[in-house]
Amino acid sequence: MQRFLLLVFLLSLLLTACGPAMATQMPDMLPFVVTITDTPTDRQQALLASPEASATAAFTPTPDRSATPEFTPTPTGPTPTDTLLPQLELPTERSNAPALTAWTGLPTYPGDSEAGRLFRVDYDPDIWAQTEGNYGDIVLAHRQIDYCVITPWSGRGLPTDSKVEHEFRLVGEVPYDISTVIAGDEVKFVAYVGGDKRLLTGFQVSFQDQKEQCLQDAETILATLRSFIAQPTITPSVTP
Repeated sequence: MQRFLLLVFLLSLLLTACGPAMATQMPDMLPFVVTITDTPTDRQQALLASPEASATAAFTPTPDRSATPEFTPTPTGPTPTDTLLPQLELPTERSNAPALTAWTGLPTYPGDSEAGRLFRVDYDPDIWAQTEGNYGDIVLAHRQIDYCVITPWSGRGLPTDSKVEHEFRLVGEVPYDISTVIAGDEVKFVAYVGGDKRLLTGFQVSFQDQKEQCLQDAETILATLRSFIAQPTITPSVTP
């Protein structure tokens, strides 16, 4: 043990005498001497120089925004549609019907009409039939065009979110305030409010198909509008 310590002491003197240059040449001779250096080893340099390492160090993933699809809302259910009411039952046309038949009734604007007055229009029974509507009122229904109906109208029954286009014009010799009721992009019906100086009444012309033909045939009837005094029914007196 004393010889070993003596040997270490002599080697220390030798290193001190020879300087740091000799110490760097004898790392393998002294297993208990540790040399600290920041220089990378050959293996580290080789790893850093390899293509895989370079690619790994250089790669920085970025999100590809162009690949993200744009959100487009789609309907979650079927588009709502109006439910058609049942077709009206039309009376059988009489074989000996006159060329024109009268349709009479109370004005839909009684406050703007003289008391006791009724409206009257004339229609061709080959084209129209007088019948009961879906709500119990008396209407005219077209015999050749399904759902083409003329109904008394007093300004009610507008669809939700509808818009109205107005025009004033003569239908025949009768002045009318004409309202075209539109919901969405579809014309729902056309309303006519007119009369003479003694009566004011309204009509609604509704349809599904053949709108232009339905309106043309309806205006042929509305052009005949006039008012008259209702004749009271005379009840015969009973002589005791």
